[in-house]
Amino acid sequence: MADTKAKPGQPKQGLLLDIRNLRIEATVYPPGEAPKNIVLVHDVSLTLEKGKVLGLIGESGAGKSTIGLASMGYTRRDCHIVGGNIIFGDTDIRAISPNERRELRGPKIAYIAQSAAASFNPAHTLMEQVCEAAVRHSVLSSAEARAEAINLFKQLDLPSPETIGSRYPHQVSGGQLQRVMAAMAMVAKPDILIFDEPTTALDVTTQVECLAAFRKLIREHGTAALYITHDLAVVAQIADRIMVLRRGKMVEFGDSRQILLEPKEEYTRRLVSERIAGRHFVDGAIATPIPILAIDHVSADYPGKPKVIDDVRKYD
Repeated sequence: MADTKAKPGQPKQGLLLDIRNLRIEATVYPPGEAPKNIVLVHDVSLTLEKGKVLGLIGESGAGKSTIGLASMGYTRRDCHIVGGNIIFGDTDIRAISPNERRELRGPKIAYIAQSAAASFNPAHTLMEQVCEAAVRHSVLSSAEARAEAINLFKQLDLPSPETIGSRYPHQVSGGQLQRVMAAMAMVAKPDILIFDEPTTALDVTTQVECLAAFRKLIREHGTAALYITHDLAVVAQIADRIMVLRRGKMVEFGDSRQILLEPKEEYTRRLVSERIAGRHFVDGAIATPIPILAIDHVSADYPGKPKVIDDVRKYD
């Protein structure tokens, strides 16, 4: 049993987070009926280790984001952690006060959301927002935070790292803003990063660049990370281990190579096969996709200008 009286934020060597038998319920309010509770997460256990990435995959509604938020001791409205332990270092996050939990979020456990554009305040510069948590929690002085932010901008391969912080969110691209969000999470030097599908809204090329930058950051800083995604192609690029979820339950767990090349469970095999073959399942059977739109030999130009598209052909 963890020592719940220990000071929050003293992680053990190697093992940084130990979630045991996590159970989360949500209160729903059916029209004309009494409120009732439904189980969102069924007794899930996982660990996060220094410098390692655990990929959490599954379809929508599998409980991925719910587990990610719970790892910080947080739940959405009408959701409740009703069982299990969330051990950070020697401290059970469920057993400490709300104020103590808030002190962990940011300096010790940081969250990177899916939509960077929705997470930044358009009225403040990037540098102001990147440095805010570290300064507010007295982790760094304002000057130290700015210096660390510039260092992180360089590590994340952001253009003009010395000056990009003076821009506002609308003045950088989506991929750049996502990497600035990673810097904002890292500036206070947390032990754990929670990535909640941070590249979903990005194009493939930008996605690859962001994943490479995230991976580099995790390795160099020895951070533990939980990477939440529904995309096997993404998790294959960044995760050391993978946990497959379905309807709030763990289906399979193993190292990335085993899960992707030698899955043991039927549900995992279907996920992998669907991704590899680029096909979809209908009532448990593989169905060949039906094209909605096909283009072939397409050209386009503006009056008096060179062609912008020249004989683009269908790829077979």
